[in-house]
Amino acid sequence: MKMKETSDVLWNLNLDEPREFYKGKRGTIVSARRTDKICPHDFGVSLEIPPEEEFRPTHVRLFFDLFLKNLSNSKHAKILFQLFERLYDGEDPEKLANEAAKLNFTMQLDDADVNLFYGQLLMIEQEFNYGPQGCKKGKVQPPREFFMRFIRWIASEDEEIDKIITNAVRNWPPPVKYSKRLV
Repeated sequence: MKMKETSDVLWNLNLDEPREFYKGKRGTIVSARRTDKICPHDFGVSLEIPPEEEFRPTHVRLFFDLFLKNLSNSKHAKILFQLFERLYDGEDPEKLANEAAKLNFTMQLDDADVNLFYGQLLMIEQEFNYGPQGCKKGKVQPPREFFMRFIRWIASEDEEIDKIITNAVRNWPPPVKYSKRLV
């Protein structure tokens, strides 16, 4: 589903209601559950990687995974970063997943198609909590750009992952120069 459609589905979940959004090529399930933890309509993103139990990945997992992918195959990582730009623009991750499935990485936590699906959910979570209907004041507009700037920062290879992750966990915005799209 495109970002708008996915947002509508998430917004209309009942409290504690789960919803599966994707099953990856190797069986990983991407889902969300409404929690209202941060703001009304907030939700938690979950991954279930068989045979393991479901868990809640954070943005840090995705950032570290993208860093690993870039280290292991920078050519394919550049393609994945472009897919994230398209995802940011609202494209349907289901359509982008076919392109992502062709990418190969010797180091990764999750498959690239799975990255796109939970990446979309994490972007929407930013919109819900820091957008006009959210209860938090956002540092950038649209709110999902805060998240996307970290992805661009990783793609730039300007810094070590330690600095990027430190900024992310302390909720410090990435440098403004990462508001520019990847070319």
